Amino acid sequence: MAKAPALRGYLIRDRDETGYYNGIPQLRGAVQSVPIGDGLSIRYCLSEDVFFGGSVCEARLLTALLCKPGDAFPVAVLEATILSKGTGRGMGIIDSCDLISESLHTIVNDLSTTSVDDFSSVLSNGGVFILDRLEVRFDSTRLGISQRLFTAITESVSRSIELCLYALQPFPLQYEYCDPGSESPEYETFWAAFCLDKEKLSNYYCYQFGCKSVSPYTRFLMSAFNGWKLSINRLGWSVFISE
Repeated sequence: MAKAPALRGYLIRDRDETGYYNGIPQLRGAVQSVPIGDGLSIRYCLSEDVFFGGSVCEARLLTALLCKPGDAFPVAVLEATILSKGTGRGMGIIDSCDLISESLHTIVNDLSTTSVDDFSSVLSNGGVFILDRLEVRFDSTRLGISQRLFTAITESVSRSIELCLYALQPFPLQYEYCDPGSESPEYETFWAAFCLDKEKLSNYYCYQFGCKSVSPYTRFLMSAFNGWKLSINRLGWSVFISE
């Protein structure tokens, strides 16, 4: 694959003193801990339904930190939104997700419009894990940390919420909040670098996490959890229990 063209430092973001692009989120609420071996443990919080029963679906916010004794900062950070069947009769799924964030609204809207079945029926079968952020500290990359964190946290969460599939929208964090503007002499270089790095990140999730794209025109990737099978054809995607 081609190498992304070099960009001046002011055109892309640098990691902060914690080793992350977006800092370290706070754990709010009851903290649970899951050891995963090699001295590593996950500390995480899973919220209650943020819609308080006022939507046809439920949404829970997940924040997880992978920690190592003696380290000042976590080894990795994961943030996600978990959608599941609700009991309310209020707002629809897409409008409800818009209350949380624009990015969640976008990916859920894309999931809904490309699903063969009504998206609410998908949630009736199992929860959908929307990965918002998975970032590894700069000195711990290329060690398989992200896969270990993702596998362990989803296994832990699935003990209380049955999960059928997960989805994400790949975005290289170093480009977040960056836009040189069309009048900049480095405008074309910036977007060429962004597109190449986004393709690399997408390929990473496809090869390491088994994710797939519904079509060349969709912005998200998805895959099914163990015990479920994801089917993609010209009509869209569907998920069902594997035999």
